[in-house]
Formats: sequence, structure tokens, C-alpha cells
Amino acid sequence: MKNNLSNLTKLNNVSSLVDIKYRIGMRVVKTAASVMVCLLISHLMDSHTSIPIIAVSALVTLCATPGESVHIAFARVLGTGIGGIFGALTVVIGLFLPYYNDGLYIVIIPLVLVLNLYVCNVLKIQDSCTISCVVTIIVASQMEAGATINVAIVYTLLRLRDTFIGVAVATIINTMPNQIAWLRKRIGRSM
Repeated sequence: MKNNLSNLTKLNNVSSLVDIKYRIGMRVVKTAASVMVCLLISHLMDSHTSIPIIAVSALVTLCATPGESVHIAFARVLGTGIGGIFGALTVVIGLFLPYYNDGLYIVIIPLVLVLNLYVCNVLKIQDSCTISCVVTIIVASQMEAGATINVAIVYTLLRLRDTFIGVAVATIINTMPNQIAWLRKRIGRSM
């Protein structure tokens, strides 16, 4: 009897962790719509390498309000650009350092990340820190594959393009319900 009571208590605790009354709302619909549009754009661009960058950029950018989305979009694009610069810098450093590909990158990349984070903090763009570091690591890791500075620059520009597409899609879709409501009011007044 005591064991059954204990199991019942555990079941009640679990049910307090889930919301069985949850209904899919507009944010979920806008998120799915943003990802769908991004996948369509990637398909039309015939760029399979762009799919995750564009879709994830949209996913991360879509927030509860259009204002928040614009803020996050700005931070992502800025962080991607700064991260690309530091990633390309790391590639240049790697071209001139012997043993870079033999393991020296294990020390160099974190040192560049310290500089990257310092710049983001000095510029007071802390919301860009994470994406900036992610892009730095991704671009810098291209060096291991024998990349040149030209490859790093092209890769950075493509990621910047993909990020811009994703954040633009999410921002536009996130503002659409507000625009539709405004248009309905406007049409209603003119009739």
C-alpha cells in the first residue's frame, strides 16, 4: 500500500511538469512558417550547405515580439560578421605558424576567441558574443582542411548571406500578424 502511494505521488509530480492543456499558438506557427520559407529559399538556391545556417538563423531570431526579433536579428548579423573577421584572422595566423594543423590550433583558436569576446564586450554587443564565437570556430576550423584566406573569406561571406536571409525571413514573418491587423483596421475604417 505504501509503495502504491509513493508511485501515485511520483505520478502527480510528473503531471505538474507537463501542460496537457497546451495549444499551439502563433509563435509556433510563425516558427514553422519561417523554417519552411528558409528551406524553400535554400532549395531554390540549390545550396544544401546553406540549409542549416538559414533555418537556424530564422529559428533563433523568431521571438515573442517583432521588436525582440529585430534586436536578435541585428545581433546575429553583427556577430556573424565579427566572427567571420576573427575566423579569417585565425586562418591567416595558421598559414604562417608552423605546427598549426598539428595541434597548435588548440591554443590559437581559444586565444582568438578571447580577443573576439573582448571586442564584442568593448563594443557593448554582448548579444552577439555567442554567434561571433561560433562563426570564428567554424571559419577557423576550415584551416585544418587546408583552407586559404580566400576560402575563409568566401565561406564567411556565404555564412553572412545565409544568416541575413534567415533573420530577414523570421523578422518579416514575425511582423506579418501586426501588419495584417493594421491592414484590417485600415480597411474597416475606409468602408
